[in-house]
Amino acid sequence: MKRHCLISALFYAFSAGGGIAGTTWDQAGTGTGISTSSVTEIADGHMVMQISSSYDNMEMADAGHPMNGASGPCFGAVEIASGSVGGGGICAFTSSTGDKVVLHWTAEAMDPSGALTGSWKLTGGTGHWSDAEGGGGFSSLTDPETGKFVNTITSSVTLP
Repeated sequence: MKRHCLISALFYAFSAGGGIAGTTWDQAGTGTGISTSSVTEIADGHMVMQISSSYDNMEMADAGHPMNGASGPCFGAVEIASGSVGGGGICAFTSSTGDKVVLHWTAEAMDPSGALTGSWKLTGGTGHWSDAEGGGGFSSLTDPETGKFVNTITSSVTLP
């Protein structure tokens, strides 16, 4: 009887990990948290922003998505000049399973609502993130009064 329980337990452990491994997750989600920025005015219509954000939670469309429940800091800088936007930064998230993942983001535009938009890419991590690949797009809107933000993302993430 003990042998059957052990075999069942091992099957369950490997199949639970296998539910993530070898899967590509193509879906949207939202990240929420608090952001602070320091703005340096260069000239009329030209500024540089230093940004520091703390994500409380990433909520993906599918609760099984490996980014669901992730949290952590993001840092970066953005230059806005004559309507053109450029810059980027790095996020260091901890997933709900305790693994670490690093994302690089690139600012590409600002939409009419004032949301910063761009793209992001995975660059490394621990556990199931160590050989993961992928990225997507983002649109992050911050309330200037409270610092609260909502970052709507798209993702295509593959875990080997």
